[in-house]
Amino acid sequence: MSCRLVVASRAEADLREGFVWYEKRLPGLGHDFIRRVEAKLERLARSPQHFRLRSGPYRLAAVERFPYAIYFIWDEANAAVAVRRVLHFKQDRSGRI
Repeated sequence: MSCRLVVASRAEADLREGFVWYEKRLPGLGHDFIRRVEAKLERLARSPQHFRLRSGPYRLAAVERFPYAIYFIWDEANAAVAVRRVLHFKQDRSGRI
């Protein structure tokens, strides 16, 4: 059973920023980035417990091929996954999630 997936506006902005950056480097790469993030979102909605806790209530799911991580909170009681950010591994996460 999949959890309900709720994507924060900040995470959507992160995705747009990543898409634009990759698309400027190589046409089509931004689309591949989005496809990989969507695939990971589907996986974490199906099995959020497979991703361990990192900091406080946050869990991290690494994106295949790209150096990005999806930061999310799993609300087991309400069967919901709240995606807070999609950040490059080099971005400073302190105070950003």
